Amino acid sequence: MVHRMIMRVFAVVFFVCINVAYPIHSLDDIAVGATYRMNLTTGDMLEGTIDSKTDTSVIIDCKGNAYTFNAGLISDFALLAPPPLKTQQKQSTAFSESEVVSYETLIQRNPIGSLLEISIKTGILFRGKLASIDNDNVKLDIDGSLIPISRTVVDKIAIGNISAKPQSPDTAISQTKTEALDTVIVKNTETDENGNPRPDKLIVGKILQDDKPGITILTNGTTATSYTFDQVVRVFRHSLEDGEEDQIKRYAKPLFCPQGMILVDLPPGKANRPYFKVCIDKYEFPNKEGALPQVNVSFSDAKTLCEKQGKRLCSADEWRWSCSGLEGYIYPYGRVLEKEDCNMESAIETSGNRNKCISKFGVVDMVGNVFEWVRDKGEFAAAMGGPLSKCQNVSPGAGGDPKPSIGFRCCKSN
Repeated sequence: MVHRMIMRVFAVVFFVCINVAYPIHSLDDIAVGATYRMNLTTGDMLEGTIDSKTDTSVIIDCKGNAYTFNAGLISDFALLAPPPLKTQQKQSTAFSESEVVSYETLIQRNPIGSLLEISIKTGILFRGKLASIDNDNVKLDIDGSLIPISRTVVDKIAIGNISAKPQSPDTAISQTKTEALDTVIVKNTETDENGNPRPDKLIVGKILQDDKPGITILTNGTTATSYTFDQVVRVFRHSLEDGEEDQIKRYAKPLFCPQGMILVDLPPGKANRPYFKVCIDKYEFPNKEGALPQVNVSFSDAKTLCEKQGKRLCSADEWRWSCSGLEGYIYPYGRVLEKEDCNMESAIETSGNRNKCISKFGVVDMVGNVFEWVRDKGEFAAAMGGPLSKCQNVSPGAGGDPKPSIGFRCCKSN
């Protein structure tokens, strides 16, 4: 089944069909920002633009609806339109003295790693590094994604001037930061001459503030405009905030969870959501289904018990998102309190006793049963969960002393 997330999305997609389907071998073959037609093993067919991807899943926007699903469901795909050429301006000097070659010549030379400019018969232009080529397909590395192009649709191939001086990593990062802009889509209150509402407005600039009243975005480097959240349709955040670059680098590293832990993966692309991957115990300590959670453990002793397992106590942010999921739910199961779904009584139950008290990631008993020690604002003791709590509630730790109502669970990350 394809898990459907309803989002309000304003997107105008120009489909330019190449009519060549490729079996998927890795998510490296899929580029964020590109438009695809995907056939799934469920029998579904989706056409849309890739909004984001993780190590194992993708989110695709399909004319206003967004779908997220595991990569294992993709049987084959066809590229309909490439992602925007982010590196076009940077690479322009490399193609100022380019050499036009035939497909046969490119096979003979096999200049792996060289810059190529390939135009196809529909008029679409691709620029990237040659990753591989055979008698049927050529693969380009475009911003880290491998894009296959069928020989049958290739119109022209140009090899870039490989003697062009490459950019240093520091220069490339500096330029990326300068050029990266945010996009805010807001409702348009104007109507046309027939009284019909005009299309939503796209505001491009740098988000200065994103808080309870709304969003403030700087356009043209000089004009700051604020919009309330009821005006905002969607936010695409591309610029980096202070310290975010290191966070993204850590997010990019693969993370494999030990047995008994759940991978919580929060990909980039949504405002007010951190970038991280973390492994979290499926159940409250001792992390065993059917066992009573261990309570009367101090904050410091809980830290020690986690460390003995090669883990650590979860931070408040990690605990919160493991509970609320990608949707930011108030409770593990949704936005409305269902008193019978989790243990809201004072008597402690065994772990996993309530089969509906599970977050969207698969973490059990995060609300109800016992409170759990977490690290808040660094290493300060705090507690989350417990009867009548929400995923977002953080309670003071009162010195971290042992209490009959507080247990814990452990986390692990890069």
